[in-house]
Amino acid sequence: MGRVWRVLGFVLVLSARPALGGECTVALVGGEPALQRLNAEARLHFIHESLRIDARHARIWSYSWGAIYSSLAIGQFVAAPLVSHASGLDLYVGGGAALIGVIPLVVTPLKVMGDEKRLDKLEAETMQADPCVALARAEELLNRDAANEAQGRSLLFHGGNVVVNAGIFLIIGAGFGHWTSATISLLTGIATGEIMIFTQPVGALKALRQYRRGDFGSPSAGVRIGIAPLLAKEGSGMILILIF
Repeated sequence: MGRVWRVLGFVLVLSARPALGGECTVALVGGEPALQRLNAEARLHFIHESLRIDARHARIWSYSWGAIYSSLAIGQFVAAPLVSHASGLDLYVGGGAALIGVIPLVVTPLKVMGDEKRLDKLEAETMQADPCVALARAEELLNRDAANEAQGRSLLFHGGNVVVNAGIFLIIGAGFGHWTSATISLLTGIATGEIMIFTQPVGALKALRQYRRGDFGSPSAGVRIGIAPLLAKEGSGMILILIF
């Protein structure tokens, strides 16, 4: 008889765990009543899958723009000694400006790229012990990544793009007296910077809105690809745009 009760108690413990998932709070992200009714496993899976897809997009975006700016910098530094002194000065400044575009990618990379790995470890360590603990941490990461992506498209970054390129404009124009080159540099620099900002992934931001609604449809994994003209002093070309 004692064995029967032990078996029954074990079954009750197992059956209680999914029920507990539906009682996890949503204080960290807010959310509609539909979210509260969903169990922890389903909610954690949605966050994990959303951040996994967003992290892949973030890496593609970061590596692509890192390659674009690095190529622009190297190309101008290599060409500078091969042209006239006046044109070389413009190219050196342009190459330095291109290197500035790499700085935020290296110094302040999108947080979702690291948080995806943290969530993998978190899920493996805590899901078996208490799903609500794992869910609370996952919601915290989702909140953080969404805020980070929103900041990357904020007026602060748009303003910074204009300020940096205005500075390059003054160096080439007022400093060297090359106002035509300065104007071309200003327009192309601002345009390229804005394209970079607008193509930054916002998957975590979209996933947070979807999560709050309790809408756990598959996160979009699509990537739109476009091409835009790129104008420079010594020629022109095309730039590949990845839109997430």
